[in-house]
Amino acid sequence: MMKYVGVGVLVIAGLLLAPQVTSAQAIGGTVTDATGSVLPGVTVEARSPALIEQVRTVFTDGAGRYQIVELRPGTYRVAFTLSGFNTVVREGIELTTGFTANVDVQLGVGAVAETVTVSGATPVVDLQNVTRRQVATRDVIDTVPVAKSFQSLGVLIPGIVTGGTSSGGPQDVGGASGQSHMTLQIHGGRTGDQYVQIDGLSADSQHRKDSSGPWIPDSNFQEYAFSYSANLAETETGGVLINQIPADGGNTFRGGAFYNFSTQGLQANNLDDGLRAVGVRDVNRMKELWQAEMKLGGPIIRNRLWFFVTHNRFATQNYALGTYESQDPRANVYVPDLARQAYTQQQAYTSSARLTWQATPRNKFTAYMTQGTQCHCSWQVGTAALPLIGIEPTPEASINMNYGSELYQVTWASPVTSRLLLEVGAADSPLGVDWNSHMIYNAIDLQVILELDGLRPYRNAGVW
Repeated sequence: MMKYVGVGVLVIAGLLLAPQVTSAQAIGGTVTDATGSVLPGVTVEARSPALIEQVRTVFTDGAGRYQIVELRPGTYRVAFTLSGFNTVVREGIELTTGFTANVDVQLGVGAVAETVTVSGATPVVDLQNVTRRQVATRDVIDTVPVAKSFQSLGVLIPGIVTGGTSSGGPQDVGGASGQSHMTLQIHGGRTGDQYVQIDGLSADSQHRKDSSGPWIPDSNFQEYAFSYSANLAETETGGVLINQIPADGGNTFRGGAFYNFSTQGLQANNLDDGLRAVGVRDVNRMKELWQAEMKLGGPIIRNRLWFFVTHNRFATQNYALGTYESQDPRANVYVPDLARQAYTQQQAYTSSARLTWQATPRNKFTAYMTQGTQCHCSWQVGTAALPLIGIEPTPEASINMNYGSELYQVTWASPVTSRLLLEVGAADSPLGVDWNSHMIYNAIDLQVILELDGLRPYRNAGVW
């Protein structure tokens, strides 16, 4: 059976920003003199390698306030200049997703050539946004020994737990669940309220409102932002919101590669005499697991056009407790082959690319795409299938599901002034799904048989 799904999202925002309020990364504050009087007309420049234009400039208003909006996550150096006063420079200001750094400075009377540099005083508390948010930076993603998915990072936040996985387990271990569509919940909320974004645009699947359809691994992103309380009005649910921030590239060519694997010999199990006494022969365990990633980014035109590309593959196979291959897949009565334990299979590959173009000093465009395929080659085998209703398909009655990993996004952003930010974004995630029986067993022409004692389908997936 073939299903096609497409989704298109268009967001147009003309946002009049008060100097204290913004929903994106920003640096703002007030500039005064030594007496505490506000200073209008101060030139404020923010510099960072994270900015494709390298520097963003604004001026303080009549109340001495300024705000630099629509900044990328990264480390910034901010300079404050006004004729007749010393230049003050604040270095090492770290911005993560959704964070507004409050930087108030005081300028002393003196020559412009005199510069006062302040370092090691990065704001750590956002005084302007009320949303509760935790950000996993690239250093955290690369360092923490968990599966390379946002779900495995999200459960490290106090109060967040997982559920809703198609693999039947509450927790992924090292990536063994593959593309399991695990969902995050907090404060007793519903797992179905999870909301997945990429660069602020929806990446939700039409098959599941709480998960993304494409498999898009962590090599594409520089940060994961988890919002879980006091979300903004445009968030349609009260659950955990995950915003995945794509990497842009930069003015320097950089790349990387990652590979991990595991084998049966690297794991333990809990099979003991007590379990054997109640009839357990083989437990749930990993059969095969590996993942490979490659990435490269850099300039096409310095300070004007950047690229970032990745290629990723993974495969995972997991033995299912109490389920075995059939001695004869075409037989009317299921007879297990106890020497061959059944297992689930998943594998996928994707290639992704992102372009960032600074067309003019105030007009930036991005384009992002992911293409690939996924195969749940033996999906929902045994007790890993549908644990809530107790159905335990045999391997020949499992589903051989194949579908694409496709996502396309374009955005335009224009910080017209420090008070007016224009943004346009569009996203599309077409999805074609082959939902078939297992032809490899040569039983595609057979009717499914449902054994009521144990609710075990065999011979064919049918329509169970």
